Amino acid sequence: MQFNSIAFLVFLPLVWAMYHTLRKSQARICFLLAASYVFYAWWRVDYTLLLLASTLTDYTCGRLMEKHGRRRRLTLLLVSLLANLSILIVFKYWTFLASISSSIAAVVRPGLELPTLDLLLPLGISFYTFQTIGYTIDVYRGRITAERNIVHFALYVSFFPQLVAGPIERPARLLPQIKAARSANISEIVSGLRLMLWGMFKKVVIADTLSIYVDIVYDAPQGHNGAQLMLATVFFAMQIYCDFSGYTDIAIGCGRTLGFDLMKNFRRPYLAWSFTEFWRRWHISLSSWFRDYVYIPLGGSKCHASRTTFNLLVTFLISGLWHGANWTFIVWGGVHGMFVLIERMIHRPSRVHDTSLPMGTRLLGMVVTLTCVTLAWIFFRANSLSDAWYIVTHLLIDVTRQGISCNLYRDYLLKCLLLVVILVGYECWEEKCETTTTASLWDHMPTTVRWGGYWTVTVSILLFGQLTGLNQFIYFQF
Repeated sequence: MQFNSIAFLVFLPLVWAMYHTLRKSQARICFLLAASYVFYAWWRVDYTLLLLASTLTDYTCGRLMEKHGRRRRLTLLLVSLLANLSILIVFKYWTFLASISSSIAAVVRPGLELPTLDLLLPLGISFYTFQTIGYTIDVYRGRITAERNIVHFALYVSFFPQLVAGPIERPARLLPQIKAARSANISEIVSGLRLMLWGMFKKVVIADTLSIYVDIVYDAPQGHNGAQLMLATVFFAMQIYCDFSGYTDIAIGCGRTLGFDLMKNFRRPYLAWSFTEFWRRWHISLSSWFRDYVYIPLGGSKCHASRTTFNLLVTFLISGLWHGANWTFIVWGGVHGMFVLIERMIHRPSRVHDTSLPMGTRLLGMVVTLTCVTLAWIFFRANSLSDAWYIVTHLLIDVTRQGISCNLYRDYLLKCLLLVVILVGYECWEEKCETTTTASLWDHMPTTVRWGGYWTVTVSILLFGQLTGLNQFIYFQF
């Protein structure tokens, strides 16, 4: 079930009403668990068995860890990792591995190659497997106690607002909220609905409008000139941000209306003045997950410079691979790893996110960071490495060459540019509000202005949103 679907528009009010009607905490949790499985089964019923298998495996491993010594705990942790990563490998990476083995076999020994599997990628598998892996690792480390109530744990893994594309919650944050099963107050409900409205605007109005041009250019880059390639690249940078942060806003807002506080996943990343700061603002739940469960266990930055370089590159390469079974994602992760390494060579690590830096220095850093991040998105969006390389090498050298004529020009491009200006203006205003006060941007407005804004956004969604055909959220493929 997609957030931008009619089904969800009916599903959420029914769930909200029933949840707040129930009085007992256990009844509420059982109902939310059932609703979460219905939400997932709406896409495909049989794949709920994978979700259930991951849940039962890690619940069992967590309980058994508390009953045994360190050696047996390590064995149970490996069982959990093997079970979850095996599901990921089979459903997400098998075809990619098979293609690599075929290439190697063609050179070394023909016939030695993996069989191909025609399997549909389970929705949200990378998100819920990482969430449950984080749980077993935390239990193994002794940071949390194993959850004894299997219903609570099952809801932790499958909570529908963040099941499909995050944020990837930590057990220490979400499990206590599940146990409390509290009701949302009026201010939380209003705040949640407002966040959902803005997230929907970012998705169906900004992201889906920009995607029209991006898809035309990136699906046939050789037929477009440098100016068209550059414009499509800039549009994609805005598209993927609005698409993913829009989903996250809807997820957090949905959870908030039910009384749950999901972690913030984006904090205006394109206003970052360094690459390190960018990753403190972009997909925060995933970047912090890799920091805590990959980078730091490898040794982090508290080791020799060469080892730190290795740790960083490995972390970013794995991060790229997490996004998809394609060399384009691996290269994208490696490029970002190089950005961070170069930055650390130029500046002390403590300075790359220092808010006391002069405004001129921060603005220059912001321009450099945004430019490099935007160019790196080429590898993320391109259909293949050859397409990505063509785009990178033709952005500037054939700007005036006649490309494919596009009937979307003029009014469409003006509309896109206006949407980008609105987004940037809103983000700058929100950034200013956050640095000067703890209140949100909307809290500064008079009631009439606030409600005028709500209606303006709603009407814009209805008039200008891409509401036909239901464009899937980009991160659903991960």
